[in-house]
Amino acid sequence: MNVRRATEDDRETLYGLWDEWVERESSIPSWVEDAREETRAGIDTAVRFGSAIIAEERGDVLGFACGVMHGRRIGDLTELYVRPDARRRGIAGELVRAVIAGLKERGAVVVTGGVGPDNTPARNFYEKAGFRTVELRLVVHVDEIERRLTQRSAR
Repeated sequence: MNVRRATEDDRETLYGLWDEWVERESSIPSWVEDAREETRAGIDTAVRFGSAIIAEERGDVLGFACGVMHGRRIGDLTELYVRPDARRRGIAGELVRAVIAGLKERGAVVVTGGVGPDNTPARNFYEKAGFRTVELRLVVHVDEIERRLTQRSAR
């Protein structure tokens, strides 16, 4: 297996892998606007700064990971996807290690990342790698919260 920094020529491959991940495993919530465009912009940034990584074997792309900087000291692991038939081989760890190296070269001293609450395999991977939960991001539709809070105050 070869793990390498993605180049400008890999952009469409990275976009396609992200689309594959969304289609197979993680539909975008209806309230998220411009997810595809924003993700592509993030991938472009990661490619430009050397923190977009591809794993491949015998010409087949197995997965990718990307990271971007927020400020001068905080790196963010924005993307990590390994195709299902290539999992459980240590590829995710190799991808993340390479992204972290790229972020560290740019000054990162901490790295953040996100994962869906129901994605137990990914959560386990991140926890074993040393990530810890420091914040939970909660979401509610405005009509729902207004209805519920109105009901509570009427009691």
